[in-house]
Amino acid sequence: MQDKKSLVPFGIVLGVSFVIVAIIVGYLIYYVKTYDNAIITVTGVATKEIASDDVKWQNSFSEQTGSATADLQKGSTDMQNNLNTILSYFTSNGIATSEITVNPLNVDPMYQTQNGVVSGKYYGGVASGALTGYNLTQNITIESGNVNQITKLAQDAPQYLIGKGIVFSSQNPQYYIKNGTLDSLRQQMLADALTNAKKRATAITEGVGSSVGNLRSSSIGVTQITPVNSTEISDYGAYDTTSVEKLLTYLVRTTFTLK
Repeated sequence: MQDKKSLVPFGIVLGVSFVIVAIIVGYLIYYVKTYDNAIITVTGVATKEIASDDVKWQNSFSEQTGSATADLQKGSTDMQNNLNTILSYFTSNGIATSEITVNPLNVDPMYQTQNGVVSGKYYGGVASGALTGYNLTQNITIESGNVNQITKLAQDAPQYLIGKGIVFSSQNPQYYIKNGTLDSLRQQMLADALTNAKKRATAITEGVGSSVGNLRSSSIGVTQITPVNSTEISDYGAYDTTSVEKLLTYLVRTTFTLK
């Protein structure tokens, strides 16, 4: 009898232990299902105004000749002379020869048709009719880090060279930010975007009596490079090449736990 009585306290302790364990497990399950799954997802943003440090300027010049072989030879010589004049003008304005790329001379025969003169190939076929002459064209590309200098040259060159009797055509310069410059800014701007995301999450949760916990996940959005006063945003990223002054924007999508 005494042996059975001595087992009663042990049974009571064991039963209480099971109850306590059940309570703890139940609480943990409740915690996992509620607080651990209580999250907030926000997007942080960091912006910086930056000037382009690289420019690409494309231009071309042309000459039209008669149909005779002698005309074509003279046209080729004239094109070479015009090229020398253009390159001399560029280098005298501070453009290094290493920044200049000259494409090969392009020669298009011109033919007479019922609708006028057309180039040698059109609509996938060869033009019919009498050969009237040749159109000679040569493209030049300048890539430089001297943005202001190239911008001014692109404005001044057409008038100067046309005044020299050269049929010169200029495209608008395209402005870029060098990859090295972007790389040097990326790390700090991403950190700023994360800070901004947490501030936004905090502002949202304070209104409902919660607080922001740990960062659960984050992903970097596409890079946006837009004109300073532009509102352009693209899901695939944006890279404006028309303006010297740009706005660099980094987006970070974050998820925080709630406390």
